[in-house]
Amino acid sequence: MRQRGFTLIEMSIVLVIIGLIVGGILKGQELIDSARQKNVISQIDGIKAGVTTFVDRYKALPGDFGRASTVISSALTAGNEDGQIGTPAATTSAMLTAYDATIGAENVQFWDHMLAAGTVGGGTVLPAGSNPGNFSGFGAASPLPSSAYPSTGLSVVYGTHAGDSNVGNSPREGHWLLLHKWKGTGTLATTEGAVNGARGFAIDNKYDDGLAGQGNIRSLSTGTPCGDGTGTTYVVSNATQQVCILAFAFD
Repeated sequence: MRQRGFTLIEMSIVLVIIGLIVGGILKGQELIDSARQKNVISQIDGIKAGVTTFVDRYKALPGDFGRASTVISSALTAGNEDGQIGTPAATTSAMLTAYDATIGAENVQFWDHMLAAGTVGGGTVLPAGSNPGNFSGFGAASPLPSSAYPSTGLSVVYGTHAGDSNVGNSPREGHWLLLHKWKGTGTLATTEGAVNGARGFAIDNKYDDGLAGQGNIRSLSTGTPCGDGTGTTYVVSNATQQVCILAFAFD
């Protein structure tokens, strides 16, 4: 009995079909990544607009507003009105320590004040003095908003990013929105990174200058693939390790 194998034409058709499937999967992932990038930037732009509205209305920064409990809601904790949200951080690494998701810290009050004033959405206002154990992440059970990347969200700190000494150095002091995985209290670490090196670079390159230690979008990670302690560079070949903590300047 004669056995018939595949002809070259048939094999070519199969290879073309496989190529189309693989190409479609890759293109689909590219579209998902692009949509997430746009979503994060749009969310950050919305928060910036919310801060501007809040300051115009109350003449103070959210979280730092000293009369929040009397003017906005009795459930809020007042800030000290020193013009800074939270404890100032003098170095890039200190910015990771300055993050502290505890009720009563201005870093969390920032979101509470904005939510109660209606200038931002995406979270839940918690009563003054609530135990931080009452929320375990971003979003529904927390004042901190979740982001487009799974299991990640945004927090706020005031600090100085040291800049990149290899590119002329560019220290920047001010308020930053941090994109990272959830951490209840304490210092953020590489394990709380939100994206890998390739995605970190894609966001920075599309919406800023592509440099991890310069501009308005920077890296806070303390090791590869997102630079050294100063956020020197992104390793765009790294598409697996989610270790990049991104910082977005908003003043």
